[in-house]
Amino acid sequence: MSRSLQGEFDKTLLRIAGEEGHRFLLGVSGGIDSMCMAELFMGSRLKPSFAIAHVNFSLRGEDSDGDEAFVRDWAEDNGVEFFTTRFDTRGYAANKGISIEMAARELRYGWFGTLLDEHGFDFLAVAHNRNDAAETMYLNLLRGTGIRGIAGMKEVSGKVIRPLLAFTRQQIENFTLENQIHHREDATNSDSNFARNRIRNEVFPQFLRINPSFLETASREMAHFAEIETLLDGLLEEKQKVLTRLEDDVLCINIDRLEQESCPRYWLFRLLQPFGFGDDILDRIETALEGQSGKTFFSSTHKVIRDRRFLKVYPLADSDPVQVDISIFDIVEGFDPRSADGRVLFVDADKVRLPLECRRWQAADRFRPFGMKGFRKLSDFFTDLKLDLEQKQRQTVVTTLDSEGNEQIVCIAGLRTDDRYRITSDTKRVVRISCRARK
Repeated sequence: MSRSLQGEFDKTLLRIAGEEGHRFLLGVSGGIDSMCMAELFMGSRLKPSFAIAHVNFSLRGEDSDGDEAFVRDWAEDNGVEFFTTRFDTRGYAANKGISIEMAARELRYGWFGTLLDEHGFDFLAVAHNRNDAAETMYLNLLRGTGIRGIAGMKEVSGKVIRPLLAFTRQQIENFTLENQIHHREDATNSDSNFARNRIRNEVFPQFLRINPSFLETASREMAHFAEIETLLDGLLEEKQKVLTRLEDDVLCINIDRLEQESCPRYWLFRLLQPFGFGDDILDRIETALEGQSGKTFFSSTHKVIRDRRFLKVYPLADSDPVQVDISIFDIVEGFDPRSADGRVLFVDADKVRLPLECRRWQAADRFRPFGMKGFRKLSDFFTDLKLDLEQKQRQTVVTTLDSEGNEQIVCIAGLRTDDRYRITSDTKRVVRISCRARK
């Protein structure tokens, strides 16, 4: 009975985690890969401390329940701590508007993360193998991807480790057969209606006919792409310093500097990729670089506004006004309202009626900007400041009531005070109005 795979596994685990007494959480479905991993942990000469986590996705009725019972029994027979949970995966997918596969991924990794935090595990071990990595690479290519998508899975990604990544599915099958390791077969693995299964069951056999060692070739190429990704990630950090600046929660991409780059589209892709902008939207954004300002593009979480000199990336804002902190204090010697940063404003406390209120600005709003004698419409004031559409929409006003009960604007939060409430040499008490930084 060959145990060569056990020796290679132990070397991998030692390289990943060392002999520091780490605690591992194993994601075990009951299938051949995860059961092989569980047995390798059990048989390791390193004697690692580990527990088993199983997710019942409620997708296959009695078969799903059978998987759960099988994994539970294995854990009990081997004296291993066992965790399980059950999800309505189809309902979750429908509510989120995503595929069953994506829903299952979000649910299981969300739960795994909770277990890691609550029980102090150091690593989450999952049973991806070399075939899985190649399948993922080709799926990413079909769906559209950058270098990261073809660089393949990493052996270590934060707290997630893949100790079987160097092994082929054939090696795992041989090991489980030689060592009589029991597992559960998922009937849906033969269903080629799923994209991954179609690649596994129909495409890869053709690749094997063309190149019997194509898995080794794919692994080597993914390793090369991973090296390129590392180099480009380092270069991206330098490009970000030149091409962007951050204003609160807004990423501003300098259009002129971007267009001076030798590969402007690539750097635009890398800068916008974390915000969910794909190639289809990227094409339209790139076209807008030559057009007029004001065009807006949306991902599921952010919007890009083509401003005069910048592409501005905003998180999708809610309808609530910006939160402000208001406090009152007596003036002390040396106080200078001009010394505060731009997000903090000061007004005369005895000229306002408390409590002050906050709200979004409205089209009819008028105020007397600090240092001016006449009133200005806020819309005109914002235009003078060259605020873009999103900046205008985000503005919050702080208001008070005058002696007749009419609402008056005290300041535009974080931007400008009204001259009627300015601090003078006669001011005794001060209201400090500070915008909270957006998260």
